[in-house]
Amino acid sequence: MTSPLARHQRRLLQFAYYAFAPFAWLSPRVSWVVGVEEVALVTRHIADAIPRAYAVVQRRHPFYDVEYDAVIQSERGRLAKFRRLYGGTLLLAWLAHRARGFIYVGRAGFLDIVDDERRFEFEFLKRRGKRIVTYFTGTDIRSLRLMVRLADETGRPNIGSKLAESRPELLSDEFEAPLERRAQVADDLADAIYSMSVDQKSYLQRPTLPFRYFQPDDAFVENSQRFDDLEKIVVVHAPSNPALKGTQFVREAMARITSERPHVDYRELTGVSNAEVLAALGEAHIVLNQFYAFAPGVFGIEAMARGAAMLCSADERLEPDLATGANDAWLVTPHESIYENVNALLDDPTALRALAARGYRWARANASQSASASSLAATLGELERRPRSAVRP
Repeated sequence: MTSPLARHQRRLLQFAYYAFAPFAWLSPRVSWVVGVEEVALVTRHIADAIPRAYAVVQRRHPFYDVEYDAVIQSERGRLAKFRRLYGGTLLLAWLAHRARGFIYVGRAGFLDIVDDERRFEFEFLKRRGKRIVTYFTGTDIRSLRLMVRLADETGRPNIGSKLAESRPELLSDEFEAPLERRAQVADDLADAIYSMSVDQKSYLQRPTLPFRYFQPDDAFVENSQRFDDLEKIVVVHAPSNPALKGTQFVREAMARITSERPHVDYRELTGVSNAEVLAALGEAHIVLNQFYAFAPGVFGIEAMARGAAMLCSADERLEPDLATGANDAWLVTPHESIYENVNALLDDPTALRALAARGYRWARANASQSASASSLAATLGELERRPRSAVRP
């Protein structure tokens, strides 16, 4: 049942769109609107990769000190409540006149309508000839039921099955039904869908494009000199969610290793800013990413871009959406093999340096902003060239 707020937002959107029409020519056009949720800087980085893009978020992320063209919600001021209730509605009405299309990162929309998974919003834009791209990042589309089934089939725990293990209530219809609706809306109305076919196993039925990382080109700093002097070896782990990243196994392995090798300095970072994480990566020789996922996290990409050797459970033999050569870019490490694999690198400084170099090259070729921007531009260009009548739905 549609809430009163949702009905008010829908009516306001329709009214504001036509009210803004006479004034739309006063402001410059934008190419694509990117938003409205920030996930590991994906929104900011995608917008940076598209000329004349417009970056917008519902609210700022506490760990990232970056700017956006618009931040819808504000915690302070006399208009804070109005912005929370109607700011996104008015901004969408305005941007619908100015943009060629919209790239939706994550699960959020401009409207505060939780029951239709953005269907009304997407249909509003499609009727006005706008292209829509959905860019799913993980929990916004991943089905825990399907991930548990995958774990049973493979005999290997994954990020979804571990979450279900700790929170079995997430397997209920209450939590799965929105994921099914969200997938159906994307299947029906999106012109292109980005996701990971295995790591983000979902109810999507249409073919998807592989999730791409947009690590800024200026963030690539190889710094191989750190491997010239290995009197102290720095190992870094920065879990956003320790239970889902395999942190328990990391701690057990590193406790053994640091007791056996006093020259190893293990640093675990939680709840710190992205700037602090990047500073630590600049000193790291070895980075431990995540150990239940089928794809590396953004932290793993940042590590390779900073020239560190990276270990994670991601495996191109299991996740076909990973770019070719992924298994040479990092040391594929199931959660039960952390101790053995870290020790193997500590015993072989040449292999440690070589792994870091391969990871740097792979990340530069496949996960940098310039590389991903080229691929994204091809996709968006193809969408823009289609006649509007040929664009889904």
